[in-house]
Amino acid sequence: MRTLTSKQRTKTNTANDHLNAAFCAFGGLGMEALVLIAETAVYGQSSSTWTTANHLIHWTITCLVWGLTGLWLLRQLPACPKDAPDRKQLFFAAVIFAVSIVYTTWAWNGWKPAIEWSGLGPIKFLFQYLYYAFEILLVTLLIAHGQLAFEIRFSGCSRIPSGGILLAATWGLVHIATQGSATGIFTVVQSLLFGSMYLVLRKNYIISWLAITLMFML
Repeated sequence: MRTLTSKQRTKTNTANDHLNAAFCAFGGLGMEALVLIAETAVYGQSSSTWTTANHLIHWTITCLVWGLTGLWLLRQLPACPKDAPDRKQLFFAAVIFAVSIVYTTWAWNGWKPAIEWSGLGPIKFLFQYLYYAFEILLVTLLIAHGQLAFEIRFSGCSRIPSGGILLAATWGLVHIATQGSATGIFTVVQSLLFGSMYLVLRKNYIISWLAITLMFML
């Protein structure tokens, strides 16, 4: 039987298909909780008392889960746009990037990487930031599929950051429930900035992943 390419498969994808894929990305992010529960049972202690090796194992397993989920979700997207952003779009991308860095620095009361470096040390810092890159892979795919779902369902929705709004309503709100209002509000605002960045970068999910990852890390 002939195997269809990614582009051929997505020609028949409906709004519901992409919305389901967006929720799969959200579910993939939530898989970390199951990994955490399993590891806590194996180690017989809470994550607050883990050794450095325990943390590195956790981040490695989580990255593997997120990476596999991301590969599957990438196959459900149409071919990545090849047109580079024009000067106007790059200007707006730079503005969004700057707003994100200023907002993050304000929310963290300092430059995020420097604070995490001092708290984690070099080895844990490296693994933590690799973990961030895989996390943002699923975040970007949630945005991409969410944006497609709303554009297919509602005409004239292409200039509204629907993917970012969906991210704020899922990933963002969950942070309010699990990590408190301050972290949750920060994540909601960042979700909207991420969704806007995706739009100004012409919905190129590869370039967007790189840009959003830097926004999240810095």
